[in-house]
Amino acid sequence: MVEQLVSHKADKQTPAPWYREPWFWMVMAPLILVVVVSFTMVSIAVRHGDDVVSDTYYKDSRMYHYSAEQDQRARELNLAGMLLFSPEDKTVSLDLRGQVEFPEKLLLTLSHPVEADLDAHVVLEQISIGRYRGKVEAPLQHRWYLQVMPELDPEQFRDAQWRLKGEINFDIGNGVPLKPVEP
Repeated sequence: MVEQLVSHKADKQTPAPWYREPWFWMVMAPLILVVVVSFTMVSIAVRHGDDVVSDTYYKDSRMYHYSAEQDQRARELNLAGMLLFSPEDKTVSLDLRGQVEFPEKLLLTLSHPVEADLDAHVVLEQISIGRYRGKVEAPLQHRWYLQVMPELDPEQFRDAQWRLKGEINFDIGNGVPLKPVEP
């Protein structure tokens, strides 16, 4: 009988495994939750990061400056244009006027306001003096920012002599005037 009492007391003093202790879970649960939420936030930030601004901004020390030389040059040349999109055959035509020697080709950049992955570049070929036409692969719906310039390489847009800008909302219409950005 004494042996049974001693063995019964020894069983009660044996600690439970660590994962069955309530204090362990009260201390570790918030830490585990913080780690899970942190990994979730990091993966969202990496997957859906902000798009890079593509315009004539440059960084000088801690300040960002906007270079308006291309817009100024377009104003000096009295450049203006009218873009007309045709959703049926996915073409775009540009009527350009101004005191400039019209290049054989122009580059039209369609920038989506939210998703940089949807941005598109269209090469506009001259069909007559001041008139250009090109094929658009981007979806012609909702709102887009537009830019026309004589530089054909989209990565070299800072080297273009001039540029015209505009904004179109295809829910409202298919045509938009292009003009230099006002200072």
